[in-house]
Amino acid sequence: MKIRALLLASALVLPVTSFAASSPLSAGVFLGSPTSGLTFQYWDKIQLAVGLDTFSVSVDAKWYLNELTGRTDLAPFYSYTGLQWVDDSDNQWGPRAGLGFVLPLRNVQIYAEAGPTWYIEDSSNIELEGAVGVRFRL
Repeated sequence: MKIRALLLASALVLPVTSFAASSPLSAGVFLGSPTSGLTFQYWDKIQLAVGLDTFSVSVDAKWYLNELTGRTDLAPFYSYTGLQWVDDSDNQWGPRAGLGFVLPLRNVQIYAEAGPTWYIEDSSNIELEGAVGVRFRL
C-alpha cells in the first residue's frame, strides 16, 4: 500500500516539476536606473522590462558569452542589445547595449546588468543605466 501511494504521489509531482524546469518564461522584479519595475524573459534570449515608478518599456536580445567564445568559464556573463522607451521629458527612446551577469539558483535567477542607452531626440545624449533583479521560472 505504501509503495502505491509513493508511486501515485511521484506521478502527480513529476509532471509539475518537469514542466517548471523546462518552462521558457521567467518573470520577476528589478531595481534600476532610470526606473524599477517588472521583468520578463523568454528562453534566456529575449527580455522585456516594464518600469513602473517612471513608466518605461525595454526589449532586448541576449547573447551569452560562453556561446560566443566557447569558453565555459564565461557562462554567467551575457551581452544585450535592444531599444528602450521612457515616459520622461528629457529622455524618451533610444537603442541600448550592455553586459550582464546571471546567477541561476534552481528556478530562480538573480541578475545584474549595465550599459549605455543613446537617447535620440532634439538633444541627443548617452546615459549609463543598469538594473539588479530576480526572475522566477514560471
